[in-house]
Formats: sequence, C-alpha cells, structure tokens
Amino acid sequence: MNKLTIRLAKESETSQIAKMIYKWSRWQRERINSIREAISDKNQEILVAEMSGKIVGVLQQLFFQDILLGGYNCHVLFLLIDEKHRGKNVGSQLLDKAVENAKKRGALEMHVDTIYKEAKEFYRKRGFKNDGVMLELALQR
Repeated sequence: MNKLTIRLAKESETSQIAKMIYKWSRWQRERINSIREAISDKNQEILVAEMSGKIVGVLQQLFFQDILLGGYNCHVLFLLIDEKHRGKNVGSQLLDKAVENAKKRGALEMHVDTIYKEAKEFYRKRGFKNDGVMLELALQR
C-alpha cells in the first residue's frame, strides 16, 4: 500500500480540492477563491491526506476566540474522504492531525456538526459527544 501523508494544503492544490468537493457534493459553485483564502487564513487550517501525489482526503477547521469559555476554540467545518479510500483509516488520521494541531494552538474544545449517520458514528467513536443542536439559516443560495 502507498504511504499516506497528512499535511497542510498548498495553494497550488486548490483545483484538486475543489474537484474533490464537487465530486462529493455535485454543487456547481466557484470554490477556488474561498479555498485559497482559507489556506492563507491564520485562523483556519486545510489539512489534506495525500497518497501517491493525489489528495484522497480533506479536512477544514476554523479556530476562534470563544468568549463563553474564555479561550480559543476549534470547529471542524468538514471532513471529506475520496470514496475509494473510505474505511481505510484516512479520516481517522486526518482527524488525529486536526486534534493534534488544535491542542498545539491551545484550543479548549473541538466541535463538529454533520447530518450523515456514518459521520456521526465516526465522530462518536473518536470521543465526540452530543452538545446541542446545530441550526442553519440560509442567507444566500
């Protein structure tokens, strides 16, 4: 099996990341600029799982001051694994690196939300617990 590498995304990989997101979501949207901005934003991390020069997983996390807790916090915005690589520990390795990075930055907690049953079980197996309800209000679509 090829070696899996978990690392920060590079700006040169924005197209590859955008294609991966489109393949999963089928939402035809311009993402290149927002991916570039996220990669260069010190309050975000885009982690990629790379195998044989190809990105097979992506995780985006946002760091922010949480005035309720009185410290730094982290939210995983999404974790996406290429269909062919699911169930092969890629997601776990991406999440482990995200947790490690959040701890290094001094985050007090890590949050994630999902609507997918498999994802809920994935996170629960890794220590995440129910903590309220995530609601959404679409401002533009």
